[in-house]
Amino acid sequence: MGTEYRYSVIGRCAFAFFFAAWTACSWADALTDRAKRLIEQKKGQEAYELLLPQEGARAGNPEFDYLLGISALEVGENERAVFALERVLAVQPNNHLARAEIARAYYAMGERETAKREFETVRQQQIPEGAKETIDRFLSAIQAAETTQISGFLEVGIGYDTNVNSATSNNQVAVPIIGGTPINLTLTSQNSTQRADSFGLLSTGVNVTHKVSPEWAIVGGAAGSVKGNRKIDEFDTMTLDGNLGMRWAKDKEAITLGAQLQDFELDWGRFRQTAGVVSQWQHSFDESHQVTLYGQYAALRYPTQEIRDANRGILGLAYAQAFSGDAAPVLFGSAYFGREKELAEGVPHLGHKPAGARLGGQIRLGAGWSAFANASYEHRKYGGPEPIFGMVRVDNQSDVGGGISYVVRPGTTLIGQIAHTENRSSIDLFQFHRTVYTASIRFNF
Repeated sequence: MGTEYRYSVIGRCAFAFFFAAWTACSWADALTDRAKRLIEQKKGQEAYELLLPQEGARAGNPEFDYLLGISALEVGENERAVFALERVLAVQPNNHLARAEIARAYYAMGERETAKREFETVRQQQIPEGAKETIDRFLSAIQAAETTQISGFLEVGIGYDTNVNSATSNNQVAVPIIGGTPINLTLTSQNSTQRADSFGLLSTGVNVTHKVSPEWAIVGGAAGSVKGNRKIDEFDTMTLDGNLGMRWAKDKEAITLGAQLQDFELDWGRFRQTAGVVSQWQHSFDESHQVTLYGQYAALRYPTQEIRDANRGILGLAYAQAFSGDAAPVLFGSAYFGREKELAEGVPHLGHKPAGARLGGQIRLGAGWSAFANASYEHRKYGGPEPIFGMVRVDNQSDVGGGISYVVRPGTTLIGQIAHTENRSSIDLFQFHRTVYTASIRFNF
């Protein structure tokens, strides 16, 4: 009786084990079969969301990893695609499909040398002519990119600005030269105090790098942005930027010298024109750590207020670090100082000496989501007393901001962000605070 009972228990346990194993295999097959169908139907996002939660349990299974890799590639999660496809190749080093897909992932990440090597490895194998033609197109694109690289963006957004004119929120300001009698700012001009409005935003830009030798390259770019307020259109702005220069890079060192131009318009009229030069030296300790020393010199010209013309010089040091892992956080920071020297005689209060620091970072939250944040501080001491107030102006400005972005598909990103500015000044008239809320969609190409 006891022996029969033991065999019965063992039999039931064995049946339960094999039944569970069969059920798991069937479910796994159903999972991968569904993922295949979704990928065939061009529903990469759905396939990725289906497979990703099972990565911890299924990683190491070549079929699962292959499907996860190509679905991750379809939604722009290129690093995760590389990790998954590397697991496939670790088990199946002759899997030409996986090697072709990992080459595509490296190409999307901008690692063209690695992509080229992987594509060439696959190209030498016995693969269909159609696949060879596709690989040849990638190799041609890589060869062209090694000589000339072009990238650009277009961004459209809406938002709300609590202080479009960057003015004080105080209604009255005491004026020392008239015995400290307060002046009602609302009686002088409606723009003398803080005004809020909603706005629309459009910005675009393009950057070009053309190699003339293994070490030397011509670099340049152009960008423009327009901010149009819904009601307070006298503070509509437009900015046009352009730059052109040369870059030398070898091993871990890179030096860039260039010229910069900017035209800033207020209410569709020229407000400030800037022309200058910039130089920077970059040293990369490795692929994740980089330090930059930079200098800028610019001539600031105000077509309608020539008394404000000045020359500005800045010297700064920056550091950036990228961390590894699924979140792949990136941190950067910089510190700088300089001088903005007025050109007109007898107006030292229009010049100042700035000094400041910036800190920021970005972290991936998974499934196309990322978060970013930044903070900065600048101290400005002006060169002489303000004529009306009889005292030297000293400003301490702090800026904080942050937001979230979501990659809808490769090259298309939704962005929501908030930026707050607080300027504390020794003169009440120049104190202000401002918060800008923005929601936008960005297309990269």
